[in-house]
Amino acid sequence: MSVPTNMVRSSLLSKVFLRVGLTMFAAVVLVVVILVVEFMIHMDTLHDRSLNGQAGDIARHLNVNAEGDITVSLPTTLARAYQRKDAQYHYVVVDEQGQVLAASPGISVPLHRDDLETDSPVSYFKFIDPNSGYQHNGASLRHETALGTVYIQVQQDIEHDDVLVDSFLDELGEEVLWILLLIFGAILAVTFFTLRNALAPLHRVSAHAAAIGPSTLDQRLPMEDVPAEIHPLLLAVNSSLDRLQMGFQQQQRFVADAAHEIRTPIAILRAHLGSLELESGKTLERDLGNLERVVSQLLKLAQVDSFVIGNGEKAELNTVAVNAAALMGPIAIAAGKSIAVTGDTQCSIVGDADVLEVAVRNLIENALNHSPEDSEIEIQVTNGPQIRVLDRGPGVAAADREHIFDRFWRKDRSQASGAGLGLAIVSRIAALHDATITVEDRPDGGAIFVLTFRE
Repeated sequence: MSVPTNMVRSSLLSKVFLRVGLTMFAAVVLVVVILVVEFMIHMDTLHDRSLNGQAGDIARHLNVNAEGDITVSLPTTLARAYQRKDAQYHYVVVDEQGQVLAASPGISVPLHRDDLETDSPVSYFKFIDPNSGYQHNGASLRHETALGTVYIQVQQDIEHDDVLVDSFLDELGEEVLWILLLIFGAILAVTFFTLRNALAPLHRVSAHAAAIGPSTLDQRLPMEDVPAEIHPLLLAVNSSLDRLQMGFQQQQRFVADAAHEIRTPIAILRAHLGSLELESGKTLERDLGNLERVVSQLLKLAQVDSFVIGNGEKAELNTVAVNAAALMGPIAIAAGKSIAVTGDTQCSIVGDADVLEVAVRNLIENALNHSPEDSEIEIQVTNGPQIRVLDRGPGVAAADREHIFDRFWRKDRSQASGAGLGLAIVSRIAALHDATITVEDRPDGGAIFVLTFRE
């Protein structure tokens, strides 16, 4: 069944998954922004801490040798940082008179002289390098040694690949972002599988609902393993199915009872007509026969509507065709016509042979009604698998083909015979067997009714 374009909607799973994903992405971005903003707000404090730590590193590696000279023995990593060609970092160790005792490569004068006159344990300064034009941050740490008080001055070029910014961005990218992305992916995965598992029962319920039809109205939608939020809907649907089943059964009982009840007065009327000698007796008897035929078809239709095919039940199409032809043979002979069964002798399908025989008999009866005298009705059985009923009648107009299988449809309602139920019964039996019934033109005149079954 096709779904109208305006009824197509994206799935609940995709909607929730998309919204959770966007929310998590926004949360990751927000966390990163907060970290960056906090970093920028506390930049000066962090600079001071960085400078203080840098000066502390120099102090820890400052030594006084036997000759009374001060040396700085830095580890390889620190030494490499102070020896970079872009000269981002410098240190100088000076005494109270401003004499340079030790320094990083290329430095021979104090980095800042004003700090030599303060007694503060640590002081901070900024200055602009006249050569590069870059601003530098610095710190002066007061340090006591065996030779007396010295000042350890350090500086950083804040305009040029700041070590603090580098460190922050590196740590953010290498240690924080991947953790956030991992959490982001894990939450999305858990959300996806949780939603899919939660919605899986709904798919099972949908498949169960699709299998409910007129012949299976006793089935109900399962309530097991279904989210509690869906229970009211399932209860309402099952309640509706209860009412539908009750109404459907009442309708079937009414049709069947009515057909049975009408048969008795018809039989009585036929008996009375047989005892009367009336000129119109034959006409009345024919009309009564038509009425009896309509009642019989109504009864068949009621039976077919409530019929259910048993599991694994098989029908041999050739046997069905032969039995139907044998039953309709006397009627055909009486009308000056004949019936032939041709085609494959072995062709089995899943279905009920008795019900299929009713369908073939109706097709034969329809062919007999529209075929001229001395013509042959042919029943072909093929491994399509198909049953084809061919006649020599006038055929079926293209405009009528979509209506001939409707209940009570007759092209010419002025005719007294028939009620338009025979082909409707065939269509219903075809639907019960998941088959199709179509009509074609016979190349050399007439019509071909084709019952096509699934292989």
